[in-house]
Amino acid sequence: MPVLNTSLDSYEVWFLTGSQNLYGEETLRQVAEQSTTIADALNASSDVPVTVVWKPVLKDAESIRRAALDANSDDKVIGLIAWMHTFSPAKMWIGGLNALTKP
Repeated sequence: MPVLNTSLDSYEVWFLTGSQNLYGEETLRQVAEQSTTIADALNASSDVPVTVVWKPVLKDAESIRRAALDANSDDKVIGLIAWMHTFSPAKMWIGGLNALTKP
């Protein structure tokens, strides 16, 4: 009988950030910096038993869909955290979330 691996050390949760190009390069740089800080804080917490992997800011529906499909195909990924810079890009996430097969 195979041994059941109960450790979550080898798994990842991807930290995805949503924004839009209309906010400009300076704002998007700040969004990336702030979302990296959040992902780093989650990684530093002993309450989070997996590795949180920050991904570059997603600014359009196709990049969101691609991130979801990439997460689906990566056996290390057990889920996603989605953080929105503002609520305005929420509609862009529908296609990606529909394609997602992980929590």
